[in-house]
Amino acid sequence: MDAITLDRLIAELAPLVVGRHLSRPRLVARDALAFEVGGARDSWLWLDAGRGTAGVYLVSRALARRLSEGDVAPLPGHARQALLHLRKHTDGVRLHAVSRVAGERTVVFDVGDVSLVLRPGGAAPALTLARDGAALGTLGDGPPAWPPPEPRPEREWDRVDAAAFEAAVADGLAEGRSATRATLAACPGLGPLLARETDGSAASLVALRERLRTPQPTLHAPAPPGEWHDADLAPPDAVRLAPVALTPSSHTQLVTESWLQAAALLLEGRRRGNVFEQRQRASLAAARRDLRRLSQLELNLAGDLAGLADEGRLRREAEALLAFAHRLPAGAETAELPDPYEPAARLLVRLEPRLGGAANADRLFDKARRIERARREIELRLRETRSALAAKRAQEALVLGARDAAQLLLREPRPQAVGEAGAGGPRHYLTSRGLSVLVGRGARENHHLTFRVARPEDVWLHARDVPGAHVVLRDNEGRAGAEDLREAAETAAFFSDARGASLVDVHVARRKHVRPARGGPGRVFVAHSDTLRVVPRDPERRLRRR
Repeated sequence: MDAITLDRLIAELAPLVVGRHLSRPRLVARDALAFEVGGARDSWLWLDAGRGTAGVYLVSRALARRLSEGDVAPLPGHARQALLHLRKHTDGVRLHAVSRVAGERTVVFDVGDVSLVLRPGGAAPALTLARDGAALGTLGDGPPAWPPPEPRPEREWDRVDAAAFEAAVADGLAEGRSATRATLAACPGLGPLLARETDGSAASLVALRERLRTPQPTLHAPAPPGEWHDADLAPPDAVRLAPVALTPSSHTQLVTESWLQAAALLLEGRRRGNVFEQRQRASLAAARRDLRRLSQLELNLAGDLAGLADEGRLRREAEALLAFAHRLPAGAETAELPDPYEPAARLLVRLEPRLGGAANADRLFDKARRIERARREIELRLRETRSALAAKRAQEALVLGARDAAQLLLREPRPQAVGEAGAGGPRHYLTSRGLSVLVGRGARENHHLTFRVARPEDVWLHARDVPGAHVVLRDNEGRAGAEDLREAAETAAFFSDARGASLVDVHVARRKHVRPARGGPGRVFVAHSDTLRVVPRDPERRLRRR
């Protein structure tokens, strides 16, 4: 904000807040503070030290809550410390005065025996609480705004000598500063927007002063406020407030009835744009992280598939062994035999010297079955991975094409991670043979499922050495077979942090061998367990749900 805008805001703000008590200071963003104003419970004094939003605002309670709820940026530790001091020294005190330091864009709030100093200008805005000449806490990424700069009335925008201004700008340019920085060094009160309205010459400053004789609260935005979309508000210069119409400007220019109203619209537009940008960046990062993981998994699975031996050839070698076993010399490591399906062709068969022809044939048949089963599982996993990849690419496109922050909250369902609160009880599936499989949805529900729901003889499963859901296979009649255990283990592997792996080791134990462990809900000690190595598989549309 420029000094002209700050002066007009203070002039409108002072009658509404000076002499009144400020109460319930709260952080409404990582760099912003709000007070309730005594006698006007629907009005909040919002002091902002954020990049792009720094300034002084008086907003309604509803708008303040709406804007504060949208913030997704993490709260830094120094902001929490500053809040403790603010609650101690400013809650319930009377605001005695608010003023701008002459020649600067720094605002000082005299609050009882403490001061709040807001520096909205510069590359690093800051809001500092000070008492007895010492800074107690600061909001914003910049250095503390205490002590405030000394007043320099001679540098006020309407007092600075035009020739001296031109010389100071020329000196700044000679030192390597940009035109805007050189202009602000010569006359800080102009602010970046008005600084760009001059070319550094004395004549341009005089012309700007003429335009500023009748300042009006002019909001520059992509469209009228009722037609705003968050994506249009995300660029840093999407919404701007100036005391004159800026030139050139392709934005919609809206002249409001009051400076406070224009400032509230500025805050709303910039906050909405910031929140949208934060959410879009986080959503894109998550989607692209999943895309990288799934792409690598697809590559690994394709490599595993390509590396499998030909089960058809193994069966032909086994049949050749059965047909011509009588020709094999004792202890042979290889044998060249006729192909049963192409007698003119020959097959070179590797043998286990300790085994006879029939036993070697059985070994090859068994290997062919295992490879065939592995091929089916890898092909299924590859199809699932490619389907997930397509969904993630579609999600990435939706995030990139989103126009409002609410659209970025629509993400595809995922299994809940350990530690998330459960909802609606454990998932319940049925194995192919009809046994119940229960899956916990979070740490507390895992604990409840294992130690309140499961019976001593039920089978307890959990992915080995990684966070994941507790899975219970009901086996009160001792009917669980190998297929039931495999399906339950595949489910436990899927609902774990190892779901992207090709194969996962899964603990399999009787519930009576599992005990609670220290460290919080969901942590257990397993006295005795076996291990199954399985492919993670989504039970949805594969196992029946109950």
